[in-house]
Amino acid sequence: MATLLRAERQRHRSDVFIRKVFFSILIVLVASSAVMPVGCGFITDGAGSVFGDGGEEVAGYFGAYIIYHDRQPRHLKSPSGESAQLVNNQEANDPTWQELMTFLGVDTTDQKPYVVDSYSCVAFAEELHNNAEAAGIRAAFVGVQFEDRDVGHALNAFQTTDRGLVFIDCTSPVRSDPAYRPIRELDNGETGDSGVAQAVGADKVAYVEIGKEYGVISIEVATFPEYSFYETYLAGREQYRLDVEAFNRELETYNQMVDAYNQGVEFYNQALEAYEQEVEEYNEALGGRTVLPEPEYSYFQAWAAELEASLAALMAIKAELESEQLELMLIQAGLNEWQMAIETAAGGIGDVNWLPLGVVASIKVYW
Repeated sequence: MATLLRAERQRHRSDVFIRKVFFSILIVLVASSAVMPVGCGFITDGAGSVFGDGGEEVAGYFGAYIIYHDRQPRHLKSPSGESAQLVNNQEANDPTWQELMTFLGVDTTDQKPYVVDSYSCVAFAEELHNNAEAAGIRAAFVGVQFEDRDVGHALNAFQTTDRGLVFIDCTSPVRSDPAYRPIRELDNGETGDSGVAQAVGADKVAYVEIGKEYGVISIEVATFPEYSFYETYLAGREQYRLDVEAFNRELETYNQMVDAYNQGVEFYNQALEAYEQEVEEYNEALGGRTVLPEPEYSYFQAWAAELEASLAALMAIKAELESEQLELMLIQAGLNEWQMAIETAAGGIGDVNWLPLGVVASIKVYW
């Protein structure tokens, strides 16, 4: 009986401890997307209208806006008085959506650090405009004002041949602040000893509609320029957040079940070790004898009965643990499937959730 018990013990102990490690390794939390604000100090010369006058009012799907042709915007890049200077290319043409995305993928304006007093949104928009025109792509400089705010924002626009007017915001969220550290999801570069964050990809499709919040989506996941796409994106992002929260609650419950299971395994193995030790003591005391006189026979018979009862109790615990193990495996399979579905949905959200700047009050476009 002792030899059989030892074999059973070794086989079950090995299986239990393998499962314990198995459950511990596959406990994975789903992390939600990072959130970074986008915005800048919009500096003007303070003379008259922020955007000047003499523009043409046009009715667009995003509300009435003002267009200026061959006119420099009255926007200052810094307190020193240097204004934005647009350089147009008479040979430039309107791009397709894909041509625009390809250009943005090559252009590095968005990777520059944001510096409040010398390189703010006006400088970003000016440089992207001039780079696009130099590359043969017709571009516009855009100024946006917000409700209940004195500070506006500068960005760009492109009249694509297949998807209409597309707003692009390339202003980087990275500031030249020693205390700032870029979020890893945004940045493949590093922050050096100077504390100035480097190389953050920040090209975004901007969704600009008068009377609605100014929103942006990274170009990696933005596929349409219409504001309705942005609203659908926001709904998907919120659903993703809710799904992650629900998943993590279920995962926490699962982890608690794993902890309880592993505690049960520890108890079982300790009881099994004590039982095996007693079996060895029984066999040593019996000494291989097959015939015993009284009262020794009755003593060993009672001891053997106790061992049989202990074995039965251990087998009952083992059966319960195996049932719990199967339940955990089924729950884990469901969690893995759920996690894959959440991660698939996250592919349409991107690594960064950009915060809105405010409700748009006016739009001025400089071609």
